This record gives sequence, C-alpha cells and structure tokens, in this order.
Amino acid sequence: MRTAVILVTFNGWEMTRNCLSDMAAQLTDSEHFVVAIADNASSDGTVEHLRKEFPTVHVYPSDKNLGFGAANNLAIKGLLGDGESFDSICLLNNDTRFLPNMLPRLQKAWEKAEALARESGNAYAVIAPSTKNKDGSDQPNYFAGLGPEGIGSLKFFTNALRNEEGAAEILQGKPSKTAQENLLETNWLSGVCWMFGKELYNALTSEGGFFDEKIFMYYEDADLALRARKLGTRFFICKDIELTHLGGGSAQSNTSRALQHDRAQQYVFKKHFGMHGLLLSKAFRILRSSVRIASAIPHIGSSEKRKYLVHHLALLKAALW
Repeated sequence: MRTAVILVTFNGWEMTRNCLSDMAAQLTDSEHFVVAIADNASSDGTVEHLRKEFPTVHVYPSDKNLGFGAANNLAIKGLLGDGESFDSICLLNNDTRFLPNMLPRLQKAWEKAEALARESGNAYAVIAPSTKNKDGSDQPNYFAGLGPEGIGSLKFFTNALRNEEGAAEILQGKPSKTAQENLLETNWLSGVCWMFGKELYNALTSEGGFFDEKIFMYYEDADLALRARKLGTRFFICKDIELTHLGGGSAQSNTSRALQHDRAQQYVFKKHFGMHGLLLSKAFRILRSSVRIASAIPHIGSSEKRKYLVHHLALLKAALW
C-alpha cells in the first residue's frame, strides 16, 4: 500500500509546516507514502520554504489561485506526470493537526472499509477520521445527504427558518453502525480529509475530470461525493482515529465567503438536480436572507445588526439575480 497525500496551500506557510511536521515519519517513508502540495500562488514564501525545509515533498506551484478543487487536480496530475505510483489517495487540509500514526492507521482502516463495501456489492469506499475542533470538541464531518437526494427538498427548504445550529443538525444526520465496530457509515463526508483508492480516482476522472474546476471553493467535495455515490461508493468514518481541524478560510470577508458558498451551492444543485435544484437553491437562499433581514430591521440602531443587514442584503441580491 502506497498513499499519495495531497495538500493545497494559499498563504498558509505556518499551518502547512505544522501539518507536515505531524507527518514527519511519512515524509521519509517513501515505500508507503508520497506527499504532494499544490500552491495557489502564495505570496508568503510558501514554495521557497517548502523546497528548503521539506525536500522530499513534491511541490507544484501555480501562477494564480486555482481554488481548492483545481489545485488538488494539479497535484495529483503532477505526481502521475513525475512517474510516482500509488494505490490510494489522501486529500488533507493543511490546517489540520494529528498524531504521527494517524495516516498509517487510516491506510489500514481504508482497506477494511473497501473490503466491507465490496462484500455488499459496492465498488469503492471513502474513509475519514473523526474530526475535532481546536478545543477538543466534536466537529461533525459527515452529512445526511444533499438537498433533494438526501434530506429531501422540503426539509432542506425549511432549514431557511432554522438557526445555524438547528439547520446543521438536520444536514448532518446521524452515522450508522456497520459490521466493523470502529467504522460508521454516512451519506457523504466533508473534504477536510478523504482517503480512497486510486481506482475510484480513475473512475471519476474517466467521466471528465476529478474535481470540477468550475467550482472555486465550497461544495466541491459535495459535487465529488454525489458523483462518487453514482459509481457505487460508500462513505465511512473511523471513529477511533482523530484529527484536529483548526479552520482557515481564504475569502477576505464573511460576505465574500458566503457569496462564494451560495454560488457554489446553486451550481451544484443545478448540475445534479436540474431546474428543480436551481429553483430549490434560489428559494432557500431568498427565504433565508429575507428572514434574517426581517429580524435585523427592528435592531437597526446596533452597528452589528447593520452589518448583518448589509450582509444579507448582498446575499439576497445574489439569490434574486
């Protein structure tokens, strides 16, 4: 078993160095691991630092910010172009921390998950560790399903009336037990950390590409999961393997992040669910921001509420366009 570990960086040298330090043993274990980083035109010296401090890492710099999905594509294609062979791939956020044995343990867990999937007639398995916040609390990295295919159109639409915590609980659902005591199954997983086989990568790329490069940021993992499920992929969490996701974010403000998120949601919903998905995304966002605006107007004297109002006015405008 040889795993290609793929990271994407954008002006995140300190986080990236810490993440690579956690996998120091894997950086020298060329028999079982090869590590590649795609850099999205960082201006903080990331590429130079990487080449100096981590010479065994394959670095693939871009002259512009490609976004998360396209950068992952760049790194995987770079490894293949360099003649590197591997049996599995681990997509790993650079803003994560973990114990030195996390990746080898995840390799073994993925092999069990793959065997479990194939025993039931499914083709592939994707596995992730349990994810924690910096304070040690749980950070759910699993989801019940996406919109019409998962929780259903009505349930998704009415999430616009719920607060963020309540909506998240509906979207996440609850993982189910499997025949393997340490493996839980879910509809799909967030892209903080995915391990899967090279065969699944080949199957997805044969359909026109791995990550959809039209998605700059957000929902790229949802799109990939929807496509993978159509190929017979099952998604698992290994509950006794953990990593900490510190959380980053490359957008410049909350509003720009939210606009990117909303645009990506609309694109993915339309791509997979047609006009029904497009209208569902728009209707959800219109109702969500209308409710938030209505709640902010009575408190317009507060500077925080005014910012909140302006924020949702921008999101409402985008949803109506």
